[in-house]
Amino acid sequence: MQRLSVRHTLATAVTALCAIATTANAAPRSVANPLATEDQRVLDALAIEINNGHDFPVLKASAKAAYQTAHGLPISDEASSTLDAAIDELAFSAIQKAVNNDPYYPKVYVVDAGPREWFGLDVPGGRYSYDNPDCVYRTIPIDSGLSYIVTGKRFTPGPTDVSFSLISNPNSQNTVAYLAGEDLVLGSDGSYKITINSTSAEGATNHIQSTSDATQLLIRNNLGDWTTETPDEISVRIIDDASDHDPISKTKIVLDATSNLGQSIVTYGVGALGLKTSINAVNTLSDPSQSSSLGTLTSQASSFGHFELAIDEALVVTLTPGAATYFVVPVTNPWMVTTDPAKQISLNSVQADPNTDGTYTFVVSLQDPEVYNWINTTGLTEGTIMARWQGLPTGSESSSSSDVAIDIQVVPLSELASVLPTGTRYVTPSERAVQLEERAAGYARRLQG
Repeated sequence: MQRLSVRHTLATAVTALCAIATTANAAPRSVANPLATEDQRVLDALAIEINNGHDFPVLKASAKAAYQTAHGLPISDEASSTLDAAIDELAFSAIQKAVNNDPYYPKVYVVDAGPREWFGLDVPGGRYSYDNPDCVYRTIPIDSGLSYIVTGKRFTPGPTDVSFSLISNPNSQNTVAYLAGEDLVLGSDGSYKITINSTSAEGATNHIQSTSDATQLLIRNNLGDWTTETPDEISVRIIDDASDHDPISKTKIVLDATSNLGQSIVTYGVGALGLKTSINAVNTLSDPSQSSSLGTLTSQASSFGHFELAIDEALVVTLTPGAATYFVVPVTNPWMVTTDPAKQISLNSVQADPNTDGTYTFVVSLQDPEVYNWINTTGLTEGTIMARWQGLPTGSESSSSSDVAIDIQVVPLSELASVLPTGTRYVTPSERAVQLEERAAGYARRLQG
């Protein structure tokens, strides 16, 4: 039922997009979707083929047990009803990581995304461990002994936040080298080239130095305004001669997928859900901290927590941006997976309305409180939250993460007005309908294939 609901919403989003495009006669012609590439079609088709032929029943059972243990007892019927779907997406994510794992034949592949229909393919969801609804995640396999050129094109407007991380493992995602978006040098036409090899990055422009630990380039394009911002167009080329290397076999892909799923059970079930999230008291969020592991960025601070709400209650979350150039507060289900991105399950630094003092206050609730900064639980009475701040200084300068902060309290909806800041922006039902229509249309732009 959940998957059918998502597809129905995506269809609604596409309809909304077409309606807006029809009425906006003066709007410029949109850029073709840079995510809908031939490499994406080939890899999605292969991932579907592997998924249809391999169900991984033992590993899925182990994953389910690990997630249940990390969650803790009791587990409500509501939470249990979405667990199998979350494990299915975890398994498909493991396959997606495996199909694009040949450094001699690298491709650019969109991963960690919800179910979609494009290229005539019915692509399952591959979301895991706090997928960000703003983010287009793309991967490129690399080998530290080889040289690569990543070619990109920035459209106007481009993503609010961009990063390129060399990671040591597609599951733990520990960062070993990093190129920040603000350090990327663009040509006058928005084009750029990034070199990746073992030579030093000191004094170099658009260069990432690989090490013996590096196995993959993870590219994040965070879209602030979904209705206007477009992900970069990205391709990759290996410089070295790969003619004496055969492409990886399907047998090797299945073995890699099996290994990925096994590692994911520990990394995400035990680590992200257990040690990062469930360890916190309910309806609290951890202090923001920077890390280079578990899918985070060295330039990112993160805060984790889980909530339980009655239908007449709300979480009031106040965020201090500090030195961050981008932030987002998304709600995910009890298993760290977004429910329906086209609904207002998140707000970021571009979408949200600020307080007069520069902080941001969000209301997380089942019912619409008629507050502009409402984050919709989509009917969930319990779930998880990973707030994140990006664009922060790294290394010895990372102490600036102390400038970011987040506070949270639970209040009855009947008392909500008494705790909201002066000047809080409210919306009428018709204004909310426009806000949600624009969001759905913005999300649909990524799904055109």
